[in-house]
Amino acid sequence: MPFKTFTDGAVLQADADVDRFFIQQVHALKTADESITSSTVLQNDDQLLVPLLANSQYWIELFAIYSAATASDLSITFSVPAGGALYWSHGGLAGGATGSVDRISRNFLDETGSGWIGGTGADAVVMGEGRVTTGATAGNLQLRWAQNASGATATIVKAGSILIAQRLTT
Repeated sequence: MPFKTFTDGAVLQADADVDRFFIQQVHALKTADESITSSTVLQNDDQLLVPLLANSQYWIELFAIYSAATASDLSITFSVPAGGALYWSHGGLAGGATGSVDRISRNFLDETGSGWIGGTGADAVVMGEGRVTTGATAGNLQLRWAQNASGATATIVKAGSILIAQRLTT
């Protein structure tokens, strides 16, 4: 995603060119529901991952639509490229929530921490934001998630969820 040097008569080929060269932004939009049942082992999301360049800083945003039973809740974190650092926070229902109107958790986490998000048995949203600094290794920023407590009712991250990374440095 380096800034592009244009020549006279250069033509942008797609909307992705505008995002990549002017806005310095990449995103991943989830197109299918994904579920986990009876597991607290964090797994990589199948679609919510974006490539990051080496030696760069990014502002990240997550808008995740999910469904989790009140007994299972949701646990989320991110993986970053080797040598990278992440500082982030989420604004989701607090763990143990029993309805869609309940306490909100606003935890400060790094790349080793995971957020505990409350489940209501119905669709809900968790929003996250933060900053990633990459080291000498490029790679993916990827959402990782699981049930917070193992349960027989599936925890689902739904289609329409989005992960955005906007590059702050060149």
